Amino acid sequence: MGFSSYLQLNKNISSGPEGQLVNSTPALSLARWRQFKTSFQLRPLRRIKELISRLDKTEKLDASFVFPYSTDKEIKRQQLIDNLQKGLLLEDKGILIPWLTPFNQVDKYKEKRRDRGDRTEWFLGSHTIIDGYKCELEIMMWMYLPWRNPITEISADLGFDEKGMNNFYSFKNHLVDRVGEPHRTDIKKWGDLDLGIIEWKFDKVKIALVGIEHFAGKYSFTIGLTKDRNKEYFDQLIENLKASGLTEEEMGK
Repeated sequence: MGFSSYLQLNKNISSGPEGQLVNSTPALSLARWRQFKTSFQLRPLRRIKELISRLDKTEKLDASFVFPYSTDKEIKRQQLIDNLQKGLLLEDKGILIPWLTPFNQVDKYKEKRRDRGDRTEWFLGSHTIIDGYKCELEIMMWMYLPWRNPITEISADLGFDEKGMNNFYSFKNHLVDRVGEPHRTDIKKWGDLDLGIIEWKFDKVKIALVGIEHFAGKYSFTIGLTKDRNKEYFDQLIENLKASGLTEEEMGK
């Protein structure tokens, strides 16, 4: 399956409310079967590559952090931002997940892991972050990325429709109180729901609250690096394939 094929398949096959699969193409059954078959065939090989990659030396990362925070609001704000430059602090555990942690090291933070046809997902469980906000955190890796590549983003599902929108604004208010007003707000009405993005940027880290139309109003939180090494890797991979003579049509097969 080519890169654009599985990316298109990912757009066409998605999870609706309560994890139900939503069909947006007539060829779903055949496409889904091909994806499952490919996944089943590649999974042992991917696992072997993952284990081998753990033998390589890894970049030394700074996992230090400040906690508990100051009672002075301005000092605490700076402490939060300083921590976020290094990674995401799980305050209930006293553990910082450093940015640029290799994917092959993420298992040590997980509660549950799921390997699917086009990605691996780690579910970290419910944690308090950014001075007390509680949410279910996730990390995701696309299958085309090497296991030595780093995590550059952590996310949380905030829910659907009215409940999701309420969580969206509750998290916004929490962040405004802790780190200040957002640097970007782009919200539009979709029926009774507000969709769009609210974003903060602090040096090399960005925080985003996002609401999109996805068979319903779907809301999420992401935090990560403004410079995404994994996107750079993918863009370079595509350029190398084009330079070798492959056309976009051939890469999509």
